[in-house]
Amino acid sequence: FLHPREMDPNGKYKGFVASDLMALSRTQEGGSLMFIDAANYSEYNTPANKTVAAVGGQTEVTDKALNQNRGLSPYGRITTPYPLWDGTDRVLLAYRPCEVTRNGTVIPCANLTDAERASLTDETLTREQTAALPVQDNAPAAYAIYMFDPAKQTFLPVATPPAGFMYVDPVAIAKRDEPNATAPTSVDAALAAQGLGEIEVRSVYDTDGLERNGETMLAASDLPAGCSAGIAKTAPLSAADTRAQVADLRRLKDPADAAYGCSPMRFIRATRVVAPQAGSTAMREAIGETDFEPQQILGYAPIEPDGSFKLHVPADTPIGLTVIDNKGRGVQTHLNWIQVRPGERRTCLGCHSPRRGASINSGTVVDTLPAALNTALASQHQSGETLASTRTRLDASRLVMSTDMEFTDVWATGTNARAPVTIRYTGNANPADDLRTAVPTNGFVNYPDHVQPLWSRDRGANTCTNCHADPAKLDLRGTISGTGRMTSYEELVLGDPVIDPATGLPQTRLRDGEPEIVRGAALVETMAPGVFGMARASRLGEIIFGENLKASAAARTAHPNPPAGAPDHSTMLNLAEKRVVSEWMDLGGQYYNNLAANGSPVRVAKLSQTVFESTVFPILQSDCASCHQPNGNSGAAQTAQSFADNRFVLAGSVEGDYNVTLTMISDVCNGPSSALLRRPSTAPHPSGATGQTTPPLPAGGTKYNAIASWIASGCQNP
Repeated sequence: FLHPREMDPNGKYKGFVASDLMALSRTQEGGSLMFIDAANYSEYNTPANKTVAAVGGQTEVTDKALNQNRGLSPYGRITTPYPLWDGTDRVLLAYRPCEVTRNGTVIPCANLTDAERASLTDETLTREQTAALPVQDNAPAAYAIYMFDPAKQTFLPVATPPAGFMYVDPVAIAKRDEPNATAPTSVDAALAAQGLGEIEVRSVYDTDGLERNGETMLAASDLPAGCSAGIAKTAPLSAADTRAQVADLRRLKDPADAAYGCSPMRFIRATRVVAPQAGSTAMREAIGETDFEPQQILGYAPIEPDGSFKLHVPADTPIGLTVIDNKGRGVQTHLNWIQVRPGERRTCLGCHSPRRGASINSGTVVDTLPAALNTALASQHQSGETLASTRTRLDASRLVMSTDMEFTDVWATGTNARAPVTIRYTGNANPADDLRTAVPTNGFVNYPDHVQPLWSRDRGANTCTNCHADPAKLDLRGTISGTGRMTSYEELVLGDPVIDPATGLPQTRLRDGEPEIVRGAALVETMAPGVFGMARASRLGEIIFGENLKASAAARTAHPNPPAGAPDHSTMLNLAEKRVVSEWMDLGGQYYNNLAANGSPVRVAKLSQTVFESTVFPILQSDCASCHQPNGNSGAAQTAQSFADNRFVLAGSVEGDYNVTLTMISDVCNGPSSALLRRPSTAPHPSGATGQTTPPLPAGGTKYNAIASWIASGCQNP
């Protein structure tokens, strides 16, 4: 949603916002026109209260649907709407009709034949095939200004640009009332002088009807003995509340109630986005195979029994907040940034709360103090205060985040108190729980510096790389792959090829016209789901903790539990090591989070695609492609196991073949050990080629040496 503007407050669409809606790229800056009912909806499917008809909070206004995504939009595209406040509900906007080029000449889409139209939307064509078509979806985006009337569904031209230009961002020069001004917040001068602001959340248990920080985020393994649910529920006090049930905070904060100890939510973790460094172009490989940008952990704070927390954060800084369980893992992934101005005090009702009405931790609920609470603290409570407000008012040091996760139940005594939790990098009660490898500093967790050493650490017979050093299975060695990143990183964040059970061949698909292998679930989830915490959603997280949490069924199938007779993987890493791995996964599985780890922008030495195209690609096409093409050995059928072990499929595209070739290189400093050279330089190859005595790519031969030289160019050892 871009370019939102308020509709006429005296018109039919009072309380609505007009906006265009489009994908983030390849739409030529246009999409559809949407009217959003901001007055009556907090989300598309969440009415503000029960009196609002549940018909959806947004509507596409034009009678013909416009394409909101990339590709051909037969009825054109709209951008930068500007509603008029003249009682007509009309909207000034920029509109471009659907146009394409045929043999270089711009034509309207209405002139396309059915075959031409089909070719423009055919996703089975490669980039080269698409480029060879006489008809191309590359006409200039000739936006002009139109007056759109939603009642009559008419577009009247207002201003048409000359050839080679576009007109966007229309503004009506007309009198209108001054917008409502939000009263300025009170500023704490002492906080402002420190460059800080304050954030309070009244209860993390105050969540929306989708339970985005509720019971659905938890697993059976989270529940202590005697607990059938993690979060006690009750009917909402407000009759207008659209949720059937909300968290029962009276029970959750009562040490005498069994529900007091059932929720695993113990901490809040604050992170900040890491700004790009000067000269940080072409750094995607250093960030890694992830949807997330680099992040820095600012610290942790405890969550009080009523779900409240209060903390100081750096001002004018994009902050991410994540609820953490009692083992140091994120419960959910928060995909929005929040920030405060210097000295500002900001209060949120909850986590993903409905944004309408009062907090569930207010009124009689917030002022109810169960008798079993610690009298010394409860007696200091003031009306309207959350437990976090009371505690931080009595002890201002509690507003300062800690570098470690430390929880002590001060609200209950004796057997009612929840178990203390302390998770440190070093200085744990049991020294065996401390890191023996590099300790993350300043909140930065980098895979090469902090995660890889855990796999390589000497644990005697249980050293991870003793067993996990097979490229055909799981290779956790710290060798550098063809991508310039460690082999173990690639193994953890990239899934294995998906094999078609009917043909035994790997499934392929076209992405932007380039063929690629369809991959299954990886051990570490790095794609932004907007739901579960990444450590809890990753199969690696389940294995190292020995719990079924929120990994997908596909991930559990692809990566089953260790076989009988294998060591108990839940005991192989200590407390601090599990913290490092969990933080790395929760942040998004980046390769580097500190993009200036050595005082300058970090880089990874990816093997040259230019050299690949000129030297290696021709060898693969002449000597390897006949067997390694997507449809098998010279067109013959392959077995599922042969491709599962092989994973080397050449589609004839330079870019696609380059990327898949990189996956066959597990150590650029020892090229002959990588599958790309090791397998074809032995006979028989493939293993079933009986009678073969000469390998396809003899060691020491001209072609072998050419590939070996390309691989060795990535070795950065002194």
